Amino acid sequence: MEWASAPADADLTIHLLAWRDFPLARRCLAALRHSWPGARVQLVTDGDPDPRFEGLAGRFEVELVRGERLYLLWHRGAIVERMLELWARQPTPWLLRIDTDTLVRRRFARLPLGAVAFGTLERRTQTHREPLDPPLVHGGCLGLTAAAAERLLASGVFRSPALADPFSTWAECRDPRERARGGRVSFDFLVRWGCREAGLPGVSHPEVRSLWRGLVLDPRGRYAVTHPHKLLRQWPRLLASLALSRLRARR
Repeated sequence: MEWASAPADADLTIHLLAWRDFPLARRCLAALRHSWPGARVQLVTDGDPDPRFEGLAGRFEVELVRGERLYLLWHRGAIVERMLELWARQPTPWLLRIDTDTLVRRRFARLPLGAVAFGTLERRTQTHREPLDPPLVHGGCLGLTAAAAERLLASGVFRSPALADPFSTWAECRDPRERARGGRVSFDFLVRWGCREAGLPGVSHPEVRSLWRGLVLDPRGRYAVTHPHKLLRQWPRLLASLALSRLRARR
């Protein structure tokens, strides 16, 4: 695996999805701009009409995209396709997709080359602990090289009619099936399926630590990006969700 050292601000596009989480988005952008003051940032409000995002976009000099709520199941792969199309308007060597509860701690020392997805690889599902082959690149910080993004976009994989049936495409195991039955798509499981269809491997990035739930500590500054980082008032709900997930996993 080849890597490029010390990527510049102009080398990176950061795609930030927001929905009913303005305080988290504000905190995320403040940390992001401290490390990447000149990087291209797309703040996509996925169906959230909150007017405060206008001021937030101006304050942190980011592109505000008032997008439709594409996480709903009937939109199939449109949420990933939108990200790729936005990136392609002004392509950069790397594309990074993050959540509002992702913390950008510092700049990357290096980023991968070639046609790959990168981030934290999960080899088992989080709730039911089913094996994942190929592994999943966790969506809290999911990166694509330009070659990978171009291949995915050109392939049309996220516009495929096959996605009308999530259970035979991206939702083949119990965790994503439960999400599909709840009426929503999973961004990272969609990307996993698309990369598999396009022949793109996932690569573990040693500077990314992105988990589904839990507490991520980094006292020695090993990581450039970590996830999740909930607000204090969100912790009771998070702990309750963790307990419920463990009960389901025992069934």
